[in-house]
Amino acid sequence: MSTTDVDDDVEQPVKPPARIGYCSPPVHSQFKPGQSGNPSGRAKGSQNLKTLFNKVLDEEISLRDGADVKRITKAEAIVRGVVVGALKGDSRNTAILFRLAEQVGQFQDDKTSDITEIRRVIVSWKPPGAETEDDA
Repeated sequence: MSTTDVDDDVEQPVKPPARIGYCSPPVHSQFKPGQSGNPSGRAKGSQNLKTLFNKVLDEEISLRDGADVKRITKAEAIVRGVVVGALKGDSRNTAILFRLAEQVGQFQDDKTSDITEIRRVIVSWKPPGAETEDDA
């Protein structure tokens, strides 16, 4: 018998059909490797608003301080502007400065523990119409 002779009568093992249903799509409709499921979706590398906001505030600008020229971030320049405005007496800048200081925890005292209980204590009490020795 030669290697070209193949026994056609021998049955090949038949694979059962792949399970199709919930979480098992047919093989022909599955995404191919490298194919996106949302081709018109968000582009790679695009940034959200928070990322863009932080990126812009972290950019440096030149600031003239007397004869010197300093390089500071835009965020620092804004805070410096608010402080200078508050020192000049601008009430809006003062309110903004206090709100920023409160948000960053500037008014919290690290030495004291958090208040856990508030009690009202009556130091003295006089019923209505009663006179004390001090009133006479």
